[in-house]
Amino acid sequence: MSAAAAATRAAKPSFKYFSAWFCPYAHRATIALEHHSKHLTYEWIESLGWEKRPAHEDKSDTPHEWWYHWKSPELLKHNPSGLIPTLVERGTSRSVFESLVCVEYVDEAVKQSNPTEPVEPLLPEDPYERARCRLMADYVNKKVCSKYYDVLVRTDPEEQYFHFQELLKGLRQFSTELGQNVCYGGSGLSAADVALIPWAYRLYVFEHYRGPKYRVPEEKELEGYHAWHEHVMALPQVARTLPEKGRYLEHIGKYADSSARSKVANAVRSGRAAHEIDDERD
Repeated sequence: MSAAAAATRAAKPSFKYFSAWFCPYAHRATIALEHHSKHLTYEWIESLGWEKRPAHEDKSDTPHEWWYHWKSPELLKHNPSGLIPTLVERGTSRSVFESLVCVEYVDEAVKQSNPTEPVEPLLPEDPYERARCRLMADYVNKKVCSKYYDVLVRTDPEEQYFHFQELLKGLRQFSTELGQNVCYGGSGLSAADVALIPWAYRLYVFEHYRGPKYRVPEEKELEGYHAWHEHVMALPQVARTLPEKGRYLEHIGKYADSSARSKVANAVRSGRAAHEIDDERD
């Protein structure tokens, strides 16, 4: 092996990846890591779990015990907020968190370490297209992904259905933006696609916990979305990351019956959006 090749191999990004199998936010980072798996290495460290504690409020909205997240000490060492995903560069104490930031960080790290090798970037090189991709990722995060928790955590049926309709509006806009493309902006996976995939995969839980009227409809305005869904879920780097449906359905029941006391659930319960979590309040 030449000295240049050895240097390139030595520069391959390597991470400790603090994650949880059930978390759709972490799922974004998992897809990014798997998308670039030929150009990096990572060690998955399962870092969140559930622990049951007695209900302690005078007026509980659930008659049973509540579930809180257990967080691994190593995760808290690198990210005191205990949020996943958290990526730590091997051999350093440098950590990166927030799911959309992690997706972009992985993409940039791989491109920087492979200046002469072709990679399939998740963010376009063109500044305008790159900005559009970021905007769409932010849009689906707020208009679709956060609404998912409103449907599940809120206890008033009218509020649940209202937020489901708002979620559908977000999907229709995404469908419009797709045009004739199988992925946002073209034929290859992008950060905007990665932002939505974990929640798009999990929408099946609505029908189970909220009833048949919560199924995403087959309608003309959503034809692009449904074609996109079929395409991206079959991509190898996505398909191998999808959690088993029955197992996830059992997990998310803690949100559907309002017994989950995670940061996201607490934010939604207080009337805020899932993307508006606050470390001190939640």
